[in-house]
Amino acid sequence: MPDQILPTNRPASAIVAGLDSPAPGQKVYDRAIHLSGWVHAPGLSPASCEVRAHLNDFCVAQTRSLSYRADICQKLGLGREARTGFKMLAKTPAPATEPHEVTLRITASWDGRAPQTLIEQAVQIEPTLLSQRHHGEVVYPENETLLHRENIYGSGPPLRDPGLEAADLILGYLPEHSSVVDVGCGAGAYGPALIAAGHDWLGLESSEHCCQILQERQLPYRRVDLASQCLPCRTGEWECGICIEVLEHVRKPEAFLAEIARITRRRVIFSVPNMEVLPYMYGWGVVPWHLLEADHKNFFTRASLRRLLRPYFRQVEVFSFGEHPLRMREGIPVYVHFCAIADK
Repeated sequence: MPDQILPTNRPASAIVAGLDSPAPGQKVYDRAIHLSGWVHAPGLSPASCEVRAHLNDFCVAQTRSLSYRADICQKLGLGREARTGFKMLAKTPAPATEPHEVTLRITASWDGRAPQTLIEQAVQIEPTLLSQRHHGEVVYPENETLLHRENIYGSGPPLRDPGLEAADLILGYLPEHSSVVDVGCGAGAYGPALIAAGHDWLGLESSEHCCQILQERQLPYRRVDLASQCLPCRTGEWECGICIEVLEHVRKPEAFLAEIARITRRRVIFSVPNMEVLPYMYGWGVVPWHLLEADHKNFFTRASLRRLLRPYFRQVEVFSFGEHPLRMREGIPVYVHFCAIADK
């Protein structure tokens, strides 16, 4: 049953309260509703106070712990011993399936008496749809399991579809109708578009799972034996190569690059995560999503990528791509990948 909101015997004018978050009409996620505010009742002990949050009269959070709020104590002329602040983390009784408006009601009671309604306002519930989000099946609010590194840092499924910006770069920088070896091709994300554009494409892949996908997709590939020191191609067999988001996973990148240089004659296009963005994103307290990838072994700046490639290629040019949707504090975009054009 929903909690019943009853009037208190104490005059409402004697109690003052405010809600900092959420604001009236604000959008909130159904699974993570941050509540912050304050309440002061002259003559009543904060230690006996219980604050509750209700959505459409269902109690969704409660607290008996009030904190010192310097701003409120100054505003009300209270001493340092006064406890007025409250914080709660709530979620809707059931996951939402579509956006909708609810009534948020904050109540407080003292010494077990009937609760007093402090604030009532509308908020907009936004469905989180955790089951459709990365890690949503792991870090959902009801999960009581103590999570470990292997639960968070992992490897996602191979991509079947190309990144649009990366695909455009590859098509734009490859010579027309060239033979192209895709080193570490995964599930062959870039194969169909290159084949459709008239390139002679072949994927190289070590993962048995990815090779099964390549076979199902009827894409040409060769299996790489990780125990071998050589890629399964003849010297100079391919005019060009691509190596997209692979170098960061390779334990011995120098030997790996020597092999790529051996089997190609003209140009190789590389992409790797751009680690230079970390200082810029620190101001927001965030890092790029790809840092949750457990298998990353190498991390690049533009200079370190260029230096790694130069012994194997005559000319190396590095630029950034992949604009992050989050603007920095100064309103400036950052780009989370490097692309290297390496010519023989």
